[in-house]
Amino acid sequence: MAGQGFVYGIAAAITCAIQLTGYAVAYSLKTETFYDILGGVNYLALALWSAIAGSIDAPLNWVDDPRKILVTILFICSRGWLLIFLAWRAHERKGDSRFDEVLGKGGGQPQPFGFFVFWMAQAFWVFLISLPMLFVNSSQVNKPGFSAFDIAFAILFCAGVLIEILADIQKALWVKRGRKGDFCTDGVWAVSRHPNYFGEIFQWWCLFAFSYS
Repeated sequence: MAGQGFVYGIAAAITCAIQLTGYAVAYSLKTETFYDILGGVNYLALALWSAIAGSIDAPLNWVDDPRKILVTILFICSRGWLLIFLAWRAHERKGDSRFDEVLGKGGGQPQPFGFFVFWMAQAFWVFLISLPMLFVNSSQVNKPGFSAFDIAFAILFCAGVLIEILADIQKALWVKRGRKGDFCTDGVWAVSRHPNYFGEIFQWWCLFAFSYS
C-alpha cells in the first residue's frame, strides 16, 4: 500500500498543480470566473486520488472497506454541493468583487502577486479540509466495521452539510427577493448570523473526529 506520506505528498502536488494552473490562466484572462469552480474540482480530484492510492496493496481494497467508502462519499457530497452552489453563484453574480482590485477592474493597476495569494490561500484551504479524508483512505489499519463513535460523527457530519445547504439556499432566495431588511433572517438565519459558516466548520470537526476514531 502507498504510505500515508506518499499519499499526502501527491495530494499536495495535485493541489499545487491545479491552483497554479488556474492562477496562470485566470490572470492571463483577467478573470476570477473559475476560481471557486477549481476549488471544488480540486477537492474531487483528491478524493479520487486517495481512493485509488488507498487500494494499492492495502489490507482491504477501498471498495471492501466501509469506513473508506463512507468518508469518501460524505466528502464528495459536501464538496459536490459546494462546487454546484459556488458555480451557480458565480454565474448569477457575473463575477466576484473580491478580485476587482487585484485584477485592476476599477481602473487600477493589476496586482499579480495579490491575485496569486488568493489562489495559494485556496490551495492551503483545500488541502487542510481534505486531510481527514486523505488520512482515512491512506490508513493501513484494518477496521472493516463501524463503531458507535463512527456512526455518531457521520450523522453529525450529515447534519452540518444539511445546515450549510439550507443556509445557502435560504440566503440565495432572500437575495433574489431583493434583500429585504438589513440582514437575512429566514429559516436557519433566524438563529445564527452565519449558519452557512457554522455548518461548514461543524462538519469538518466531525470528520476530523471520525478519522481519529
